[in-house]
Amino acid sequence: MTPAPPAASSRVIAPSESLSRFLRRVWQEQAVAHHELAPDTVHDLRVALRRCRSLAEGFSEVDSHRDWRQFRKAARRLQSGLTELRDAQVMADWVRRLGFTGGTAGAAVAASLRHDEREARRAARSALADFPRRRWKRWRRRLPQRAGRLGASPASFAAFASQRAGEAGACERRWRKSGSRIAAHRLRIAVKRFRYTVESFLPEQYAAWGRNLKRMQDFLGEIHDLDVLRGRILQLAEQELLPRKTLLTWLRRIESARKQRVDRYRKIVSPRVMAAKRGKPAPVLWDRWRHELYVMGWINPPKSAAASGSEANAVGLPAETTSGPRGRRLPLS
Repeated sequence: MTPAPPAASSRVIAPSESLSRFLRRVWQEQAVAHHELAPDTVHDLRVALRRCRSLAEGFSEVDSHRDWRQFRKAARRLQSGLTELRDAQVMADWVRRLGFTGGTAGAAVAASLRHDEREARRAARSALADFPRRRWKRWRRRLPQRAGRLGASPASFAAFASQRAGEAGACERRWRKSGSRIAAHRLRIAVKRFRYTVESFLPEQYAAWGRNLKRMQDFLGEIHDLDVLRGRILQLAEQELLPRKTLLTWLRRIESARKQRVDRYRKIVSPRVMAAKRGKPAPVLWDRWRHELYVMGWINPPKSAAASGSEANAVGLPAETTSGPRGRRLPLS
């Protein structure tokens, strides 16, 4: 009897192969977006652009060739051109999810978002028209080959990933202290950058950390969406387009949804586990991940990180304050 073949293990995708894949995806999604600017199309194109930028940033750490810088600049320009449209589409979805429809107040919000979307579509079409397809076609051929020749091991990117983790940890401490919406926005960006770096260059670490990273990014993204929506609602109230009773009801609804997501984020990043001997809170995930990256890359941690007892404290994020410019609109990307 012939023995059964061993179970196939999941294949690890090389960073150069990922780069080739996302270069091709941007090329395809950009062509689709020329014909339609549906929410899924815009989202998929922006995700592919972010992945390309993350890969280019990592490779530029070990290769100083000017193509990486030019490639990143082109990807960032198109992504920025799609930002306002994505914002308007996301806000329309949240308005439906939270039930901000019906009546004169719902009509005012809907009219404001339709105006935003019309303006954003013009900006998006302009950015798509400026997309450098000829250069992108050349980069599709050259950059994955160049990345494949670098021969960089995952450990080569450990220092870069550790730097990203340090940035995210610092952003979280600032959010913990201030509770401001701007600090939450910056933390979201830092978490996104760290996640894409680990996913692109450290597949074994991402297999272990990916689930938590994705959930953290999702919750922070929804927190930021709700902050932007709150700013829009306050702008309409200042224009006397919303009755005060409706305004207060909507703000409470936004704050309740936001608090749920803050609590969920806190449970991920700082589990309520007490050390058995000293009675101190367990280290937050940023500390643990950064330590593992130090070990992986044979990096000596900076004294500030090694001696920082504050980073090992429970996150203890405060109830969100209303600090920050009233009604200020932050980008969703």
